[in-house]
Amino acid sequence: MTSNSTRPRRARRSDAGADRLQRLTEARDRLDAEQAERRKREDAALADYAAAAGEADAVITRRDAALADLDRQRQAVRDDAAAALAALEQRQTTVLAELHALGRRAEDLAALFDLPVKRVRALLREHRGRAATSGNAAPTAAVATAPVASAPVLESAPPASVAG
Repeated sequence: MTSNSTRPRRARRSDAGADRLQRLTEARDRLDAEQAERRKREDAALADYAAAAGEADAVITRRDAALADLDRQRQAVRDDAAAALAALEQRQTTVLAELHALGRRAEDLAALFDLPVKRVRALLREHRGRAATSGNAAPTAAVATAPVASAPVLESAPPASVAG
């Protein structure tokens, strides 16, 4: 037998207390709803940002691939040009060697082609070295006796004592 007097009595809420509780609950619910709406907007903004970041990564990847391709093309153009220029220089060196074999001095060739004498001598040495390593020493001698139609031949000036 227990008596109710030992238990504390629960206080009844007054109407004013119930109204206050209802207002507080409604305010909390309103704040929660605003927070949920803000959270949805934040989630949408984050999704938009992530999509833009992914697109930016794709643009960077395409850019880098295009630049790498352009670098390869640029290098190929440089290599092709270097090979073409080397072939043309070899042709020029061959003409210089032919003219030299026909009796033109390095100084005359330098003046004729507007090249430094050192460059002409270096090209002639290079041609002789190439001819010696390839075993083409005989064709160079044969070229010396053959006329060169494409190369201009300058007449050497008569010696000062003859020009009287």
